[in-house]
Parts: sequence; C-alpha cells; structure tokens
Amino acid sequence: MFKLLTGFIYRVGDIGNFFLSTVILAIKGPYHVSEWIRVMNSLGWRCLLPVLFVVGPMGAAVALQGMKILNMFGTESLLSSMLSITILREISPVMASMMVASQAGSSIAAELGAMRVKEEIDALEVMAINPIQRLVVPRLLAGLIITPLLNAVSSAVGLLGGYLVAIPIKGMNLGVFMENLYIMVSVEDLTIGLIKTSVFGLTITTIACYYGYNVTGGAEGVGKATNKTVVYSAVMVLLLNYFFSSIYYGKIVG
Repeated sequence: MFKLLTGFIYRVGDIGNFFLSTVILAIKGPYHVSEWIRVMNSLGWRCLLPVLFVVGPMGAAVALQGMKILNMFGTESLLSSMLSITILREISPVMASMMVASQAGSSIAAELGAMRVKEEIDALEVMAINPIQRLVVPRLLAGLIITPLLNAVSSAVGLLGGYLVAIPIKGMNLGVFMENLYIMVSVEDLTIGLIKTSVFGLTITTIACYYGYNVTGGAEGVGKATNKTVVYSAVMVLLLNYFFSSIYYGKIVG
C-alpha cells in the first residue's frame, strides 16, 4: 500500500513537472494557431453529444428524486432552487469533465502515443521543431477552453431535463418553478462551474499529453497510456472537485 501511494505521488509530481515545462514553452511561443483550432474543433464535436446525453438525464433524475423528497416536507416549490445548485455547481462540471476525460483524454493519449511509436515526434525533433510546443501546448489550450464551453451547454441541458420532469410530467406550476430558478441562479454559480471545468480540462489534457508523449512498448504501450489517462483523469477530477467544494463551503460560505 505504501509503495502504491508513493508511486502515485511520484507520478503526480512528474506530471506536474511536465505541465510546468509546457507552460514555460507556451509563454515563449511560437503559437501554432492552426493546430490549436483543429484540436479544439475535433475535441468539441467529439465530446458534445456524450456530455449532453449524460447531463440531461441526470438533471431529469435529480428532479424526479428531489420532488419526491421535497413533497415529504411540503417544499416542492423549491425544486428548481435545488436543481440550480446541484447541476450548475456539481453535476454538470463533474460529469462533463468525466466525458471529456473518456472521449478527449483518451483520444489525445492515443494520438500522441501513435506518433511516438511511429517516431513522428522524433522526426519533429530532428527538424528542430519542439514537439511540446507543436503538439502539447495546443492540446492544453484546447482543453482549457473546450471544457468550460461544454459545461455551459450541459448545464442548460441539465436544467432542461429537470424542467421537463417537473412541469409536463409532474405538473408543477411553471411560474413557481421559473421564479425560484431565477432567484437562486446567480453569476457566482456560473463562475464556480466555469472555474472548475477550466481547471479540470487543463488537468485532463495535461495527463493525456503526458502519457501519450511518453509512450513506450509499441501498440501495447499506447493502449496502456490511454487506459491510464482515463483512470488518472477521473481520480484527479474527483479530488479537485472535493478540493474546490471544501474551499467554497468551508471558507467562503462558512
């Protein structure tokens, strides 16, 4: 157990060093804008439908279960307030990031891993092109921007899922639902979700690039890198989400 823990800490430190070196190169430039746009477009469309198909039903399920619980206390009118907090602050950022990890993260790791196996990364170095600037920096910037955008869309779809359960199916009053939703939704809720997903997206793409860039062992190594990317990304998203929530509820609110 101790050996496993120390190995995990060492790996996180190694990924941190990889990230810092990438940031330094990103500040210096040059910026490969065409590659950045290509990666953003590819990752955005790849992740959009999975994110929507996960967060939308989650919003509906929260509304269904929440209404049953609130009815026990005669406070079903607060359903939209509960939906706004749970979806905007927790469910949408976490679930959207998980889908980004499984779709975009695995794709990045596999793509860079294949380039390493085929010696394309080595070829860039021979041509005096820094492979981290050319390949890693655009993917980190893409994750930083795409993940919050996906979260914004998924938050709206999650609230829509809750709305469809509460109003057409359960017959809740539309005016009461919208009024409480308007009262409870604040710029702060949206900001928390955007900050979380920006950090999550940067973390996911950093892990994916690290494992893909350092692939060894041929095609089998690419598969292992892809698997490790998804596992490590999911763990880090959950840990960081707890970290952000504990800071917010423990210090800002409390």
